[in-house]
Amino acid sequence: MEGNGLHSSRKGEAVPDSQVPHRLEDPVIAIGVLARRVGLSVSAVRKYEREGLLLAHRTDAGHRLFSHEDVARVRNIQHMIQDLGLNIAAIRRMQALLPCWDLLPCSPDTRARCPAYGERTRPCWALRGLACARQGNACRQCVVYRFGSLCTEEIKQLLHDQGDLLGTGSAMKELLERKQHLHAMES
Repeated sequence: MEGNGLHSSRKGEAVPDSQVPHRLEDPVIAIGVLARRVGLSVSAVRKYEREGLLLAHRTDAGHRLFSHEDVARVRNIQHMIQDLGLNIAAIRRMQALLPCWDLLPCSPDTRARCPAYGERTRPCWALRGLACARQGNACRQCVVYRFGSLCTEEIKQLLHDQGDLLGTGSAMKELLERKQHLHAMES
């Protein structure tokens, strides 16, 4: 039934998409809807995607879908550009500094060979062929991508509050969970 706007309930009854609860990160928003919600053109959203700031979920037919989390992500990008005076390259560089190796289980040997470890201009999700990246849209679900695009202003305070960098990964996950909880309360 999925794909026609209906889902099956546990009892086998047809339920409209609007009544099916979605997680914050589920891709359920078309690119045009996302663009309207954030006040951008579709081409601007595509530019953010092309520049590595935004990852679209691709359906089997190749259509882009975004999540409610992506709406917040694009608004955060707009804030950094309009209010903080950053350009796309600066945002991309800031995201490239995220210590993905602290957030994901990564051995020192794997880290030493990983292109993301030494990359300073593009975040890990914008690189190809990484050991941690599975095929398809896996990076959209990764805590590094989800945190890096939503919580950039909190990174400095978060790292300052950590007594040691070994706890950074759990602190970033906790901050992401707090943001999700706040969003759920606002909805």
